Amino acid sequence: MKKISFLSLFLVAITTAGCYYNNEEQLYNCTVDAASTKYSTTVANILTSYGCTGCHVAPVPSGNIDLSSYAGVKIVASDGRLYGAITHAPGLQPMPQGAAKMNGCDIRRVKAWIDAGAPNN
Repeated sequence: MKKISFLSLFLVAITTAGCYYNNEEQLYNCTVDAASTKYSTTVANILTSYGCTGCHVAPVPSGNIDLSSYAGVKIVASDGRLYGAITHAPGLQPMPQGAAKMNGCDIRRVKAWIDAGAPNN
């Protein structure tokens, strides 16, 4: 009887300990607000870290989309292709190509910048 009680208590403890709830903002230390989300220090770095600027660079950028400069990023940010590609929206080529979707924190940062008018800051 003691073995069954101990085993039951042990299983409950393991099951309960395995329930871990995390918040993506805490997990990735993700603070998103338009005022602190800058093109030069946030968006450009995100695009570079995911390799987006490797293929999408002049003189012959992949898909004729140049992400190596603010001007090129602004074009695809303004017409919705940047956000659609990084969220893997239907009808658009998912980016980064052949890789997993960007983490939610980075997507929210890019979205905050786009929602602020995609300023050159």
